[in-house]
Amino acid sequence: MSLPLAHRQERLSIAYISAVAAKAGYMCQIIEQDYGTDIEIGIIEQNGNERLDTGYRLIAQVKASYDYDVSESDIIYDLKVRNYNLLCRVDLGIPAILVLYCMPRNEDDWLLVDEDSTKLKHCGYWVSLKGNPTSINNTTERIRIPKTQKFTESTLNIIMGHIKNGEAL
Repeated sequence: MSLPLAHRQERLSIAYISAVAAKAGYMCQIIEQDYGTDIEIGIIEQNGNERLDTGYRLIAQVKASYDYDVSESDIIYDLKVRNYNLLCRVDLGIPAILVLYCMPRNEDDWLLVDEDSTKLKHCGYWVSLKGNPTSINNTTERIRIPKTQKFTESTLNIIMGHIKNGEAL
């Protein structure tokens, strides 16, 4: 029996984020329990001959979808109200973001593997919703993620630098 579509999408989005974090040199752990976040990313630093966990963390709610719209400047996505309201909270101890992995509509295009490369098609975008007003909608809240906020190695380095310096995202 195959995994449901939503589970396959989720696993590919986690693979995307894990690959970005690994390339950037961060620890990345999947959060197995469903408490509103899916991945935890942490800073590891060299101390002499050892590598140490610094305790600086980022948590992410991970979504994957082909059901999104694109404007000239934004990715537009309808996020479930539960997830939206969690990410709007200002009292979380660890900074939290949403990463939306935008997938092709055709499932055959999601992952391409050959001898020279393994390619996940399209990319992910990130946004911090911290401090946004909570939603009173019943099901979803429409969000806009600037296209400039691709979730890449360089943007993850910037995000983690802000966290290490105690700066808001």
